[in-house]
Amino acid sequence: MSTLKATPEKGGLGRAATSGVTWLIAQSLSARFFGFFSQLFLAALLLPADFGVIGLANTVTSVAQVLVGFGVDDVLLQRQRAMRFWSASAFWISFALGTTGMIAMIIAAPFAARAYHSSSLVGLIIILAVAMPIRTLATVPQVAIRLAMDFRFLAAYNTFEIAALQISTILLAWAGFGAYSFAIPVPVLAVIRAVLFWRKAPPKILQRFRLAQVRYMFGSSTIVFTTRIIVEFINQGDYMVLGIMATHNVVGLYYFAFRFSVQPVRMLAGNFSNVLFPALAQLRSTPEQQADAALRASRLLSYLVVPFCFLQAALAGPGLQFLFGHRWLGAIPLVQLLSIGLPFDAVSWITGSLMSARREFRRSLFFAAVSAPLFFGGVVLGAKLDGAIGVAAAVVVYYAVYPPICSILILRRGRIAIGKILELYVVPPLLSGASMGAGYGLSLLEPVSHSNFLRCVVIGIVGSAVYVGCLYVFRPDVYRDLYHRFSGMFRRVGWRSRPRPA
Repeated sequence: MSTLKATPEKGGLGRAATSGVTWLIAQSLSARFFGFFSQLFLAALLLPADFGVIGLANTVTSVAQVLVGFGVDDVLLQRQRAMRFWSASAFWISFALGTTGMIAMIIAAPFAARAYHSSSLVGLIIILAVAMPIRTLATVPQVAIRLAMDFRFLAAYNTFEIAALQISTILLAWAGFGAYSFAIPVPVLAVIRAVLFWRKAPPKILQRFRLAQVRYMFGSSTIVFTTRIIVEFINQGDYMVLGIMATHNVVGLYYFAFRFSVQPVRMLAGNFSNVLFPALAQLRSTPEQQADAALRASRLLSYLVVPFCFLQAALAGPGLQFLFGHRWLGAIPLVQLLSIGLPFDAVSWITGSLMSARREFRRSLFFAAVSAPLFFGGVVLGAKLDGAIGVAAAVVVYYAVYPPICSILILRRGRIAIGKILELYVVPPLLSGASMGAGYGLSLLEPVSHSNFLRCVVIGIVGSAVYVGCLYVFRPDVYRDLYHRFSGMFRRVGWRSRPRPA
């Protein structure tokens, strides 16, 4: 029997969304911890070529995973209260697509190995393919958990999965499995996810299979599916181009740098969008309130993710040299470039959720279709001009220009003043750049400059303190909002707190 509660009514929607963000921010912090230290261990245990090979394998598996989703989860989220009548059709469609995706990946494996000049890709892709139909078993239960806004369970499980994945990858790398260290844990964890999610929210899969529902899902999901395919090609496009035009070592340096740089964006922006989508969908009948909620979330996200990324860029040089000496010197400028450019994409995660909540799927497809040639054109040009550095620069330019334009167009439809939207892309980078620049500048002074460790300490402490001070002085409303929302975060996400007096 399911242990889920009913979806919160509108009166409790704000509390549920805030609680969800709190839980998933806590998950983000733990994931950041595990991901950071895992990256350090793996960088010490593996070679750049190992990172390059798994990065190229992911160009095949990530695109295939979009086929598995096919937008079925979005259709179920839109159904909300009637979901129980749709779960059987959604389950069998997802499982059939997962099986199809597995077969397609196995067939594509030798062709990918030939295109990227790496025979080891075949085994990696096959292992990752096995996990695909297994993961689809959790699709319907996960939607039910999201609709119930049980983000506490999602955060707890995702934290466990991240920790288990990172620890098992490190142990396998230490045992000498090379690039296979990244792939072997994936199907194992897919089985665990399916078992636990079914225990939490068992779907009713033996109901009568309604052909009309299948036609509706494929009809409603086709545009979402096409959009996701385009977006995933963009997500993997830089690796694809480098895989064809550069060596595995170069791809490995770029893959390492991107994984390192994108963590704050993916964890914070991804969790915000996961929490907000069901909340925004319930506000569809009040479009101005819906747009205002998206703007407030975007502001909060922007002032959180940009300083993290800018601090990361400032720490890249002394930090990587302190940890690895000269082994990963080639990744330093890549981390710096990507850390500065990627946070400009954060807000678009929320505006993308806003479009989905509005059911503007054709508009999402239009934005994705326009972005693809711009992205690939820039990346190919960058690769020809300066290899991985050129690709990183092209990615930075793309994210600094195109996603902000899309977000402006989306939020303006909700009658949001353009000045409020531009603030998201101007003020946080200015405050973050000045703050982290101050810390970086002080780290170059004597005698700190002779120790990479001391430079990291000075950059982290000074940069963070100056940023908080800048918020307090220049944006006191944002400072108060952040303080009131998250000052009690650790108390709320730890053991159950004592009840407050009425």
